[in-house]
Amino acid sequence: DVAIFESRHELGGGWSCEESAAPGFITNTHAVNIDKYWKIVLERDFPDFVEKGGKWIPYIISMGTIFKEDNSCIAFHHEDYDSQQEKTAASIARFSQKDADTWLNLWKKWKEKIEPAFCKWIYNPPPPHHEPDIMEQTLMDPSLEIDPVWAVKSAIEVLRDLFESDEVVAAILRPSHAAMPYSPRMPATGIAQFILLPLLVNFGCVEGGTHSYAHACHKIFLENGGKSFTKHEVERVLIENGKAKGVRLIDGTEIEARKLVVSTLSPEQLCFQLIGEDYFQPRTIRRIKHLSRRIIAITWYHWAVHEMPRYKAEDFDPDIYKTGLLSLGSKDPETLVMENAWRTLGKMPPDPALLVWCLSSLDPTQAPEGKHIVGSEQFVLAADQMSEREWLEFKKRNAEYVIKCWQEYAPNMSWENVIGYDPLTPYDCLRLKNMCPTGNWATIDVIPGQTGKHRPVPELAQHRTPVKDLYATGAGWGFSGGGMDCQGYNCYKTIASDHNLGKPWEKGGYPF
Repeated sequence: DVAIFESRHELGGGWSCEESAAPGFITNTHAVNIDKYWKIVLERDFPDFVEKGGKWIPYIISMGTIFKEDNSCIAFHHEDYDSQQEKTAASIARFSQKDADTWLNLWKKWKEKIEPAFCKWIYNPPPPHHEPDIMEQTLMDPSLEIDPVWAVKSAIEVLRDLFESDEVVAAILRPSHAAMPYSPRMPATGIAQFILLPLLVNFGCVEGGTHSYAHACHKIFLENGGKSFTKHEVERVLIENGKAKGVRLIDGTEIEARKLVVSTLSPEQLCFQLIGEDYFQPRTIRRIKHLSRRIIAITWYHWAVHEMPRYKAEDFDPDIYKTGLLSLGSKDPETLVMENAWRTLGKMPPDPALLVWCLSSLDPTQAPEGKHIVGSEQFVLAADQMSEREWLEFKKRNAEYVIKCWQEYAPNMSWENVIGYDPLTPYDCLRLKNMCPTGNWATIDVIPGQTGKHRPVPELAQHRTPVKDLYATGAGWGFSGGGMDCQGYNCYKTIASDHNLGKPWEKGGYPF
Protein backbone atom coordinates (compact mmCIF):
# COMPACT_ATOMS: atom_id res chain seq x y z
CA ASP A 1 0.00 0.00 0.00
CA VAL A 2 1.06 3.58 -0.71
CA ALA A 3 -0.18 6.63 1.21
CA ILE A 4 0.26 10.34 0.47
CA PHE A 5 0.25 12.84 3.34
CA GLU A 6 -0.37 16.40 2.13
CA SER A 7 -0.38 19.53 4.28
CA ARG A 8 -2.70 21.47 1.95
CA HIS A 9 -6.40 20.94 1.24
CA GLU A 10 -5.76 19.19 -2.08
CA LEU A 11 -3.15 17.16 -3.92
CA GLY A 12 -1.26 18.33 -6.97
CA GLY A 13 1.18 20.95 -5.73
CA GLY A 14 1.92 23.27 -8.66
CA TRP A 15 -0.59 21.42 -10.87
CA SER A 16 -3.25 23.69 -9.42
CA CYS A 17 -6.27 25.71 -10.56
CA GLU A 18 -8.72 28.13 -9.00
CA GLU A 19 -11.51 30.41 -10.25
CA SER A 20 -9.70 33.35 -8.71
CA ALA A 21 -9.80 35.98 -11.48
CA ALA A 22 -13.59 35.72 -11.79
CA PRO A 23 -16.20 32.94 -11.42
CA GLY A 24 -16.09 30.50 -14.33
CA PHE A 25 -12.58 31.51 -15.41
CA ILE A 26 -9.91 28.86 -14.76
CA THR A 27 -6.76 30.31 -13.24
CA ASN A 28 -3.70 28.07 -13.41
CA THR A 29 -2.10 29.33 -10.25
CA HIS A 30 1.29 27.77 -10.85
CA ALA A 31 2.12 25.47 -13.77
CA VAL A 32 0.62 26.87 -16.98
CA ASN A 33 2.75 25.92 -19.96
CA ILE A 34 3.56 22.21 -20.25
CA ASP A 35 6.17 21.00 -22.73
CA LYS A 36 5.43 17.79 -24.63
CA TYR A 37 8.55 16.25 -23.06
CA TRP A 38 7.21 16.83 -19.54
CA LYS A 39 4.65 14.01 -19.69
CA ILE A 40 5.97 11.33 -22.05
CA VAL A 41 6.17 8.56 -19.44
CA LEU A 42 2.78 9.35 -17.89
CA GLU A 43 1.09 8.83 -21.25
CA ARG A 44 3.23 5.79 -22.12
CA ASP A 45 2.97 3.82 -18.88
CA PHE A 46 -0.65 4.75 -18.15
CA PRO A 47 -2.52 4.47 -21.47
CA ASP A 48 -5.76 5.73 -19.89
CA PHE A 49 -4.11 8.90 -18.55
CA VAL A 50 -5.64 11.07 -21.29
CA GLU A 51 -9.03 9.37 -20.93
CA LYS A 52 -8.95 10.18 -17.21
CA GLY A 53 -8.53 13.89 -17.94
CA GLY A 54 -4.84 14.34 -18.71
CA LYS A 55 -5.30 15.77 -22.20
CA TRP A 56 -2.53 18.00 -23.50
CA ILE A 57 -3.18 20.61 -26.22
CA PRO A 58 -0.21 21.86 -28.29
CA TYR A 59 0.03 25.55 -29.05
CA ILE A 60 -0.20 26.48 -32.74
CA ILE A 61 2.69 28.92 -32.40
CA SER A 62 4.68 27.76 -29.40
CA MET A 63 6.48 31.01 -28.69
CA GLY A 64 6.90 34.39 -30.32
CA THR A 65 8.02 37.95 -29.77
CA ILE A 66 6.49 41.29 -30.74
CA PHE A 67 8.94 44.20 -30.84
CA LYS A 68 7.83 47.48 -29.32
CA GLU A 69 9.88 49.56 -31.76
CA ASP A 70 7.70 48.84 -34.83
CA ASN A 71 5.30 45.98 -33.96
CA SER A 72 7.18 43.54 -36.14
CA CYS A 73 7.40 40.01 -34.77
CA ILE A 74 8.94 36.56 -34.98
CA ALA A 75 6.88 33.37 -34.58
CA PHE A 76 8.32 30.00 -33.55
CA HIS A 77 5.75 27.48 -34.78
CA HIS A 78 4.96 24.34 -32.80
CA GLU A 79 6.55 21.13 -34.04
CA ASP A 80 3.11 19.49 -34.33
CA TYR A 81 2.15 22.10 -36.94
CA ASP A 82 5.60 22.70 -38.42
CA SER A 83 7.53 19.44 -38.18
CA GLN A 84 10.42 20.62 -40.37
CA GLN A 85 10.40 24.12 -38.84
CA GLU A 86 9.99 25.72 -42.26
CA LYS A 87 7.31 28.17 -41.07
CA THR A 88 9.56 29.24 -38.22
CA ALA A 89 12.46 29.68 -40.62
CA ALA A 90 10.28 31.83 -42.89
CA SER A 91 9.42 34.08 -39.93
CA ILE A 92 13.09 34.41 -38.98
CA ALA A 93 14.06 35.06 -42.62
CA ARG A 94 12.13 38.34 -42.56
CA PHE A 95 14.98 39.56 -40.37
CA SER A 96 17.87 37.39 -41.61
CA GLN A 97 17.99 34.58 -44.16
CA LYS A 98 21.28 33.43 -42.67
CA ASP A 99 19.67 33.11 -39.25
CA ALA A 100 16.78 31.16 -40.77
CA ASP A 101 19.28 28.71 -42.24
CA THR A 102 21.01 28.48 -38.85
CA TRP A 103 17.70 27.63 -37.17
CA LEU A 104 17.01 24.85 -39.67
CA ASN A 105 20.51 23.47 -39.14
CA LEU A 106 20.04 23.49 -35.36
CA TRP A 107 16.69 21.75 -35.74
CA LYS A 108 18.21 19.03 -37.91
CA LYS A 109 20.94 18.40 -35.33
CA TRP A 110 18.36 18.32 -32.54
CA LYS A 111 16.20 15.70 -34.24
CA GLU A 112 19.11 13.50 -35.32
CA LYS A 113 21.42 13.65 -32.30
CA ILE A 114 20.24 15.65 -29.32
CA GLU A 115 16.56 14.71 -28.93
CA PRO A 116 17.20 10.94 -28.47
CA ALA A 117 19.85 11.72 -25.86
CA PHE A 118 17.67 14.34 -24.20
CA CYS A 119 14.87 11.86 -23.45
CA LYS A 120 17.35 9.37 -21.98
CA TRP A 121 18.93 12.23 -20.00
CA ILE A 122 15.77 13.47 -18.31
CA TYR A 123 14.18 10.03 -17.82
CA ASN A 124 17.08 8.30 -16.08
CA PRO A 125 18.70 8.99 -12.70
CA PRO A 126 22.07 10.69 -13.17
CA PRO A 127 25.25 8.61 -13.19
CA PRO A 128 27.86 8.92 -10.42
CA HIS A 129 28.90 12.54 -10.23
CA HIS A 130 32.43 12.07 -11.61
CA GLU A 131 31.12 10.35 -14.76
CA PRO A 132 29.84 12.30 -17.80
CA ASP A 133 26.11 11.90 -18.31
CA ILE A 134 24.57 11.08 -21.68
CA MET A 135 23.93 14.73 -22.55
CA GLU A 136 27.52 15.71 -21.81
CA GLN A 137 28.70 12.84 -24.00
CA THR A 138 26.32 13.78 -26.82
CA LEU A 139 27.26 17.45 -26.89
CA MET A 140 30.89 16.44 -27.42
CA ASP A 141 29.97 14.79 -30.74
CA PRO A 142 32.13 16.57 -33.39
CA SER A 143 29.31 16.44 -35.94
CA LEU A 144 27.30 18.89 -33.81
CA GLU A 145 30.04 21.49 -34.36
CA ILE A 146 29.77 22.86 -30.84
CA ASP A 147 32.60 25.27 -30.12
CA PRO A 148 34.33 24.21 -26.87
CA VAL A 149 34.32 27.81 -25.63
CA TRP A 150 30.50 27.73 -25.56
CA ALA A 151 30.73 25.54 -22.45
CA VAL A 152 31.84 28.59 -20.46
CA LYS A 153 30.11 31.37 -22.38
CA SER A 154 26.81 32.99 -21.44
CA ALA A 155 23.51 32.52 -23.25
CA ILE A 156 23.64 35.89 -24.98
CA GLU A 157 27.22 35.27 -26.12
CA VAL A 158 26.39 31.89 -27.66
CA LEU A 159 23.24 33.22 -29.33
CA ARG A 160 25.24 36.08 -30.82
CA ASP A 161 27.77 33.56 -32.10
CA LEU A 162 24.94 31.65 -33.77
CA PHE A 163 22.70 34.46 -35.03
CA GLU A 164 23.58 37.75 -36.72
CA SER A 165 20.29 39.55 -36.07
CA ASP A 166 19.67 41.26 -32.72
CA GLU A 167 15.95 40.73 -33.30
CA VAL A 168 16.41 36.97 -33.49
CA VAL A 169 18.58 36.93 -30.37
CA ALA A 170 16.04 39.06 -28.46
CA ALA A 171 13.14 36.93 -29.71
CA ILE A 172 14.78 33.81 -28.29
CA LEU A 173 16.11 35.26 -25.04
CA ARG A 174 12.88 36.37 -23.33
CA PRO A 175 10.78 33.22 -23.91
CA SER A 176 13.79 31.02 -23.08
CA HIS A 177 14.23 33.12 -19.93
CA ALA A 178 10.90 31.68 -18.75
CA ALA A 179 12.43 28.19 -18.81
CA MET A 180 16.02 29.01 -17.83
CA PRO A 181 15.57 32.23 -15.86
CA TYR A 182 19.11 33.36 -15.16
CA SER A 183 20.79 36.51 -16.41
CA PRO A 184 21.68 36.25 -20.10
CA ARG A 185 25.18 37.22 -18.99
CA MET A 186 25.63 34.35 -16.49
CA PRO A 187 28.72 32.34 -17.49
CA ALA A 188 28.41 28.68 -18.54
CA THR A 189 24.74 29.00 -19.50
CA GLY A 190 25.25 29.18 -23.25
CA ILE A 191 25.60 25.46 -23.83
CA ALA A 192 22.04 24.97 -22.55
CA GLN A 193 20.74 26.73 -25.66
CA PHE A 194 21.33 23.57 -27.67
CA ILE A 195 18.94 21.75 -25.34
CA LEU A 196 16.54 24.62 -24.75
CA LEU A 197 15.81 26.08 -28.19
CA PRO A 198 13.98 23.06 -29.66
CA LEU A 199 12.03 22.59 -26.40
CA LEU A 200 10.57 26.05 -26.86
CA VAL A 201 8.67 24.95 -29.98
CA ASN A 202 6.89 22.17 -28.09
CA PHE A 203 4.82 23.94 -25.43
CA GLY A 204 1.12 23.44 -24.83
CA CYS A 205 -1.51 23.51 -22.09
CA VAL A 206 -3.74 21.03 -20.26
CA GLU A 207 -7.40 20.86 -21.20
CA GLY A 208 -9.57 22.18 -18.39
CA GLY A 209 -6.56 23.64 -16.58
CA THR A 210 -3.36 22.14 -15.24
CA HIS A 211 -5.13 20.67 -12.20
CA SER A 212 -6.70 18.17 -14.62
CA TYR A 213 -3.31 16.43 -14.60
CA ALA A 214 -3.51 16.09 -10.82
CA HIS A 215 -7.03 14.64 -11.07
CA ALA A 216 -5.97 12.11 -13.72
CA CYS A 217 -2.97 11.00 -11.66
CA HIS A 218 -5.10 10.73 -8.52
CA LYS A 219 -7.63 8.50 -10.28
CA ILE A 220 -4.85 6.15 -11.38
CA PHE A 221 -3.36 6.24 -7.88
CA LEU A 222 -6.67 5.29 -6.24
CA GLU A 223 -7.40 2.53 -8.75
CA ASN A 224 -4.06 0.96 -7.88
CA GLY A 225 -4.76 0.89 -4.15
CA GLY A 226 -3.27 4.20 -3.08
CA LYS A 227 -4.65 6.31 -0.24
CA SER A 228 -4.30 10.06 0.27
CA PHE A 229 -4.72 12.26 3.32
CA THR A 230 -5.01 16.03 2.85
CA LYS A 231 -4.49 18.47 5.74
CA HIS A 232 -2.04 15.95 7.22
CA GLU A 233 1.25 17.79 7.49
CA VAL A 234 4.38 15.73 8.13
CA GLU A 235 6.67 17.15 10.80
CA ARG A 236 9.46 14.59 10.91
CA VAL A 237 10.71 11.33 9.44
CA LEU A 238 11.03 8.62 12.08
CA ILE A 239 14.49 7.08 11.98
CA GLU A 240 15.80 3.99 13.79
CA ASN A 241 19.38 2.79 13.41
CA GLY A 242 19.87 4.93 10.33
CA LYS A 243 16.74 3.64 8.60
CA ALA A 244 13.43 5.42 7.84
CA LYS A 245 10.66 3.73 9.84
CA GLY A 246 7.76 6.14 9.21
CA VAL A 247 6.62 9.73 9.73
CA ARG A 248 5.28 11.90 12.53
CA LEU A 249 2.53 14.42 11.74
CA ILE A 250 2.36 17.87 13.32
CA ASP A 251 -0.45 16.66 15.60
CA GLY A 252 1.89 14.01 17.02
CA THR A 253 0.41 11.04 15.14
CA GLU A 254 3.06 8.52 14.13
CA ILE A 255 2.60 6.36 11.03
CA GLU A 256 4.78 3.32 10.41
CA ALA A 257 6.23 2.73 6.95
CA ARG A 258 6.34 -0.91 5.87
CA LYS A 259 9.04 -0.40 3.25
CA LEU A 260 10.13 3.19 2.64
CA VAL A 261 9.40 6.92 2.81
CA VAL A 262 9.56 9.42 -0.07
CA SER A 263 9.79 13.19 0.45
CA THR A 264 8.69 15.72 -2.19
CA LEU A 265 9.65 18.75 -0.12
CA SER A 266 12.49 21.15 -0.84
CA PRO A 267 16.12 20.16 -0.18
CA GLU A 268 16.13 22.56 2.79
CA GLN A 269 13.02 21.01 4.32
CA LEU A 270 14.43 17.53 3.78
CA CYS A 271 17.70 18.35 5.48
CA PHE A 272 16.73 20.71 8.28
CA GLN A 273 13.14 19.67 9.07
CA LEU A 274 12.48 16.06 8.13
CA ILE A 275 15.88 14.53 8.94
CA GLY A 276 18.23 16.87 10.76
CA GLU A 277 21.76 18.02 10.03
CA ASP A 278 23.43 15.16 11.92
CA TYR A 279 22.84 12.77 9.02
CA PHE A 280 24.68 14.89 6.45
CA GLN A 281 28.33 15.66 5.84
CA PRO A 282 29.31 19.25 6.75
CA ARG A 283 29.98 20.19 3.12
CA THR A 284 26.59 18.88 2.05
CA ILE A 285 24.96 20.96 4.78
CA ARG A 286 26.75 24.07 3.53
CA ARG A 287 25.74 23.35 -0.05
CA ILE A 288 22.08 22.98 0.88
CA LYS A 289 22.11 26.10 3.05
CA HIS A 290 23.54 28.17 0.23
CA LEU A 291 21.51 26.90 -2.71
CA SER A 292 20.59 29.68 -5.12
CA ARG A 293 16.86 30.35 -4.83
CA ARG A 294 16.20 34.06 -5.49
CA ILE A 295 16.29 34.16 -9.30
CA ILE A 296 12.99 32.44 -10.21
CA ALA A 297 10.82 35.13 -8.67
CA ILE A 298 7.92 35.97 -10.96
CA THR A 299 4.45 37.42 -11.08
CA TRP A 300 1.66 35.54 -12.78
CA TYR A 301 -1.32 37.83 -13.22
CA HIS A 302 -4.43 36.10 -14.59
CA TRP A 303 -7.01 38.29 -16.30
CA ALA A 304 -10.65 37.42 -17.01
CA VAL A 305 -11.51 39.46 -20.12
CA HIS A 306 -14.35 40.05 -22.55
CA GLU A 307 -12.13 39.84 -25.65
CA MET A 308 -8.82 38.13 -26.25
CA PRO A 309 -5.98 40.56 -27.02
CA ARG A 310 -5.62 41.46 -30.70
CA TYR A 311 -2.25 42.86 -31.63
CA LYS A 312 -1.02 45.60 -33.93
CA ALA A 313 1.59 43.04 -35.02
CA GLU A 314 -1.15 41.09 -36.80
CA ASP A 315 -0.53 43.49 -39.70
CA PHE A 316 2.98 41.98 -39.86
CA ASP A 317 1.94 38.37 -39.15
CA PRO A 318 -1.83 37.68 -39.02
CA ASP A 319 -1.31 34.52 -36.93
CA ILE A 320 0.81 36.02 -34.14
CA TYR A 321 -2.20 36.17 -31.78
CA LYS A 322 -2.23 32.34 -31.80
CA THR A 323 1.09 32.25 -29.92
CA GLY A 324 1.18 30.29 -26.67
CA LEU A 325 4.08 32.14 -25.03
CA LEU A 326 4.23 35.66 -26.45
CA SER A 327 6.97 38.06 -25.43
CA LEU A 328 6.37 41.81 -25.64
CA GLY A 329 9.64 43.73 -25.62
CA SER A 330 12.55 45.41 -27.28
CA LYS A 331 14.71 44.41 -30.23
CA ASP A 332 17.72 45.07 -28.01
CA PRO A 333 18.79 41.85 -26.22
CA GLU A 334 20.62 43.91 -23.60
CA THR A 335 17.33 45.09 -22.08
CA LEU A 336 16.91 41.67 -20.46
CA VAL A 337 20.47 41.90 -19.13
CA MET A 338 19.63 45.24 -17.50
CA GLU A 339 16.38 43.86 -16.09
CA ASN A 340 18.33 41.12 -14.32
CA ALA A 341 20.90 43.65 -13.11
CA TRP A 342 18.19 45.64 -11.35
CA ARG A 343 17.01 42.53 -9.51
CA THR A 344 20.58 41.60 -8.55
CA LEU A 345 20.80 45.01 -6.86
CA GLY A 346 17.61 44.26 -4.91
CA LYS A 347 15.55 46.73 -6.96
CA MET A 348 12.39 46.19 -8.97
CA PRO A 349 13.09 46.56 -12.70
CA PRO A 350 11.44 49.82 -13.85
CA ASP A 351 10.07 48.39 -17.12
CA PRO A 352 10.15 44.57 -17.09
CA ALA A 353 9.30 42.78 -20.33
CA LEU A 354 5.99 40.95 -20.40
CA LEU A 355 5.40 37.35 -21.39
CA VAL A 356 1.70 36.75 -22.06
CA TRP A 357 -0.64 33.91 -23.02
CA CYS A 358 -4.30 33.19 -23.82
CA LEU A 359 -5.12 29.55 -23.08
CA SER A 360 -8.85 29.90 -23.72
CA SER A 361 -8.17 30.58 -27.41
CA LEU A 362 -7.13 26.91 -27.64
CA ASP A 363 -9.16 25.48 -24.77
CA PRO A 364 -12.62 27.09 -24.46
CA THR A 365 -13.31 25.06 -21.29
CA GLN A 366 -11.13 27.48 -19.31
CA ALA A 367 -13.50 30.45 -19.68
CA PRO A 368 -17.25 31.07 -20.08
CA GLU A 369 -18.54 31.02 -23.64
CA GLY A 370 -17.47 34.10 -25.57
CA LYS A 371 -15.01 35.21 -22.86
CA HIS A 372 -11.31 34.57 -22.31
CA ILE A 373 -8.71 34.03 -19.60
CA VAL A 374 -5.28 35.51 -20.31
CA GLY A 375 -2.08 35.65 -18.29
CA SER A 376 1.04 37.77 -17.91
CA GLU A 377 4.47 37.07 -16.44
CA GLN A 378 7.27 39.32 -15.20
CA PHE A 379 10.42 38.68 -13.23
CA VAL A 380 10.52 40.59 -9.95
CA LEU A 381 12.14 40.49 -6.50
CA ALA A 382 12.04 37.44 -4.25
CA ALA A 383 9.30 37.18 -1.62
CA ASP A 384 11.59 37.95 1.31
CA GLN A 385 12.95 41.13 -0.26
CA MET A 386 9.76 43.11 0.48
CA SER A 387 7.28 43.26 3.34
CA GLU A 388 3.69 42.07 3.10
CA ARG A 389 2.48 45.67 2.86
CA GLU A 390 4.96 46.40 0.08
CA TRP A 391 3.79 43.36 -1.87
CA LEU A 392 0.13 44.39 -1.53
CA GLU A 393 0.95 47.89 -2.77
CA PHE A 394 3.02 46.43 -5.60
CA LYS A 395 0.15 44.19 -6.74
CA LYS A 396 -2.10 47.19 -7.44
CA ARG A 397 0.64 49.35 -8.93
CA ASN A 398 1.88 46.56 -11.16
CA ALA A 399 -1.62 45.81 -12.49
CA GLU A 400 -1.71 49.35 -13.87
CA TYR A 401 1.72 48.84 -15.43
CA VAL A 402 0.75 45.54 -17.07
CA ILE A 403 -2.41 46.95 -18.66
CA LYS A 404 -0.61 50.10 -19.84
CA CYS A 405 2.22 48.05 -21.35
CA TRP A 406 -0.04 45.39 -22.90
CA GLN A 407 -2.31 48.02 -24.44
CA GLU A 408 0.62 49.49 -26.36
CA TYR A 409 0.76 46.22 -28.30
CA ALA A 410 -2.95 45.26 -28.18
CA PRO A 411 -5.21 48.36 -28.09
CA ASN A 412 -8.26 46.37 -26.93
CA MET A 413 -6.42 45.21 -23.79
CA SER A 414 -7.77 48.08 -21.68
CA TRP A 415 -9.37 48.16 -18.24
CA GLU A 416 -12.77 48.22 -19.99
CA ASN A 417 -11.93 44.75 -21.29
CA VAL A 418 -11.09 43.38 -17.82
CA ILE A 419 -13.74 41.52 -15.81
CA GLY A 420 -11.42 40.61 -12.93
CA TYR A 421 -7.85 39.60 -12.22
CA ASP A 422 -5.75 37.56 -9.81
CA PRO A 423 -2.30 39.06 -9.08
CA LEU A 424 0.00 36.21 -8.01
CA THR A 425 3.48 37.15 -6.82
CA PRO A 426 6.41 35.38 -5.14
CA TYR A 427 4.81 36.37 -1.84
CA ASP A 428 1.74 34.28 -2.72
CA CYS A 429 4.02 31.32 -3.48
CA LEU A 430 4.77 31.09 0.22
CA ARG A 431 1.48 29.19 0.56
CA LEU A 432 3.47 26.23 -0.77
CA LYS A 433 6.07 25.61 1.91
CA ASN A 434 8.58 24.04 -0.45
CA MET A 435 8.84 27.43 -2.14
CA CYS A 436 9.69 29.27 1.07
CA PRO A 437 11.28 31.60 2.02
CA THR A 438 11.88 33.29 -1.34
CA GLY A 439 8.74 32.30 -3.23
CA ASN A 440 10.82 30.43 -5.80
CA TRP A 441 8.48 28.93 -8.40
CA ALA A 442 10.84 25.99 -9.04
CA THR A 443 11.81 25.45 -5.35
CA ILE A 444 15.44 26.28 -6.17
CA ASP A 445 16.96 28.14 -9.11
CA VAL A 446 17.80 26.54 -12.43
CA ILE A 447 21.45 27.51 -12.94
CA PRO A 448 24.41 25.43 -14.19
CA GLY A 449 25.37 24.21 -10.71
CA GLN A 450 21.76 23.24 -9.93
CA THR A 451 20.81 21.49 -13.17
CA GLY A 452 20.96 17.89 -14.34
CA LYS A 453 23.25 15.64 -12.32
CA HIS A 454 24.06 18.56 -9.99
CA ARG A 455 20.45 19.19 -8.91
CA PRO A 456 19.87 19.96 -6.09
CA VAL A 457 23.36 18.97 -4.89
CA PRO A 458 25.43 16.04 -6.21
CA GLU A 459 25.03 14.06 -2.98
CA LEU A 460 21.22 13.95 -3.37
CA ALA A 461 20.84 13.99 -7.16
CA GLN A 462 20.22 10.23 -7.45
CA HIS A 463 17.21 10.57 -5.11
CA ARG A 464 18.84 8.65 -2.25
CA THR A 465 19.44 10.28 1.12
CA PRO A 466 21.87 9.43 3.97
CA VAL A 467 18.96 7.66 5.68
CA LYS A 468 18.30 4.15 4.36
CA ASP A 469 14.88 3.74 2.71
CA LEU A 470 14.28 7.50 2.65
CA TYR A 471 14.14 8.93 -0.86
CA ALA A 472 13.64 12.46 -2.15
CA THR A 473 12.21 13.99 -5.31
CA GLY A 474 10.16 16.96 -6.51
CA ALA A 475 10.83 20.17 -8.43
CA GLY A 476 14.17 20.57 -6.65
CA TRP A 477 15.40 17.38 -8.35
CA GLY A 478 15.60 16.18 -11.94
CA PHE A 479 17.23 17.98 -14.81
CA SER A 480 15.23 21.15 -14.06
CA GLY A 481 12.31 22.55 -12.11
CA GLY A 482 8.80 22.42 -13.52
CA GLY A 483 5.53 20.52 -13.68
CA MET A 484 6.96 17.38 -15.24
CA ASP A 485 6.93 13.64 -14.65
CA CYS A 486 10.65 12.88 -14.86
CA GLN A 487 11.55 13.64 -11.22
CA GLY A 488 9.10 11.11 -9.79
CA TYR A 489 9.88 8.59 -12.53
CA ASN A 490 13.61 8.71 -11.83
CA CYS A 491 13.00 8.44 -8.10
CA TYR A 492 11.00 5.27 -8.75
CA LYS A 493 13.84 3.89 -10.88
CA THR A 494 16.21 4.35 -7.95
CA ILE A 495 13.72 2.73 -5.56
CA ALA A 496 13.12 -0.16 -7.97
CA SER A 497 16.85 -0.79 -8.15
CA ASP A 498 17.22 -0.78 -4.36
CA HIS A 499 14.10 -2.85 -3.58
CA ASN A 500 13.92 -5.17 -6.60
CA LEU A 501 10.59 -3.76 -7.79
CA GLY A 502 9.03 -3.96 -11.25
CA LYS A 503 10.84 -2.22 -14.10
CA PRO A 504 8.25 -1.55 -16.82
CA TRP A 505 10.80 0.22 -19.04
CA GLU A 506 12.76 -3.03 -19.33
CA LYS A 507 9.65 -5.14 -19.91
CA GLY A 508 8.52 -2.78 -22.65
CA GLY A 509 11.97 -2.56 -24.21
CA TYR A 510 11.98 1.23 -23.89
CA PRO A 511 15.21 3.26 -24.15
CA PHE A 512 14.20 5.11 -20.96
